[in-house]
Amino acid sequence: MSHTAHLTQPGLARITIHSADAETVNAVAYAIAAHLNATGPSQPYRIPGEDGVCVSQYGYAQPPPAEGDQPVRHTVSGL
Repeated sequence: MSHTAHLTQPGLARITIHSADAETVNAVAYAIAAHLNATGPSQPYRIPGEDGVCVSQYGYAQPPPAEGDQPVRHTVSGL
């Protein structure tokens, strides 16, 4: 099964952070989660043959309107 098989929803992305140590990857992942619509990090893991550790997390960004769609305009009455 592909690691990306579940990424079928537009706007959903897997973020992989790779650094020399677990403290750094976790700090970066938590900073991303604090400022964006993202999950916390996975458990740190190693990729065979590579130095350092990784964590994965998932983020969501509202996709832009499809080409030809009109943006939603909000109006305030009484102004």
